[in-house]
Amino acid sequence: MFRFRFEQILNVRKLAEEQVMQEFSEQMRGLEREKEHLRSIRGEKAGVLAELMRRQAGNLNAAEIGLTFGYIKSLREREVAQVVLVSDGEKALEAKREELLEAVKRRKIMEILRHKKLAQYWKEWNHRESVELNEQGIIRFLKRSGDEKTDLNL
Repeated sequence: MFRFRFEQILNVRKLAEEQVMQEFSEQMRGLEREKEHLRSIRGEKAGVLAELMRRQAGNLNAAEIGLTFGYIKSLREREVAQVVLVSDGEKALEAKREELLEAVKRRKIMEILRHKKLAQYWKEWNHRESVELNEQGIIRFLKRSGDEKTDLNL
């Protein structure tokens, strides 16, 4: 019966890979939320600018223009802060991707080793089986040869 000496290590590496994959997925979802928030800010800013341009054709007083520009400025600041968050999130995601690749590599190394050991086990098992069958054939041949000699002596 085949038993891989490092089965526990392989299992630990599989669990570690699953954990890193889970963390990677969570970070990816978080990054998508941050990107969506950035798109939302940019959309809001574009909407306010479009509204300002549309209203520019009519009468605008200085107070409304000042308030609108103040709001646009705050949207730009939020956009810059969100761009930084997205950039940091992308860097963290890339680091997690590298960690995931390393975990996959470590698991695959153990699986390749397990596969090689299993192949070696079957090769040795087949060899032992072949030797045993050869020995049984020789024993049968010798028994038959011995029986023929005793028959000839009668």
